[in-house]
Amino acid sequence: MRRGLRPLRVSTGSTDPLYAALAPMVDVLTILLVFLLRTWSTDPPVRPDDPSFQLPLSVEEAPVGVARRLDLAEGELSLNGARIASTKASLERDEAVIPELVTALAADPDAPLHIRVDADLPYALLRQALSSAQAAGVRDVTLVAASRAGL
Repeated sequence: MRRGLRPLRVSTGSTDPLYAALAPMVDVLTILLVFLLRTWSTDPPVRPDDPSFQLPLSVEEAPVGVARRLDLAEGELSLNGARIASTKASLERDEAVIPELVTALAADPDAPLHIRVDADLPYALLRQALSSAQAAGVRDVTLVAASRAGL
């Protein structure tokens, strides 16, 4: 009896439920492996709740163009060094804007405005200054971080 070559039978799958459940599990494990490899770091975690945690200082390499400077410091609001209003009087008023500041900014609403704020001042004063700039039509407003000595 002569045996001939038989064609190789290739299985297209099994009806076994265990085999059918194995493919999605392999996909999930592959995704988990990729996630772990991308997030792995040998550096210790940064703890922002630590009191010694300090944000890094940012340094702008490009020169700053000509802009008006609004300083909100303890006691006064000044635009380009000229006193505009008192911070205490501005806070005591129950207004959304500071009228003196709106008048001063409306003279040239297209010029950029850089606002420097003392960290100890209440946010309500900054909100009034931003509302005043918006009321005056100023569109280019930048908050500038500076040291307390610079104010």
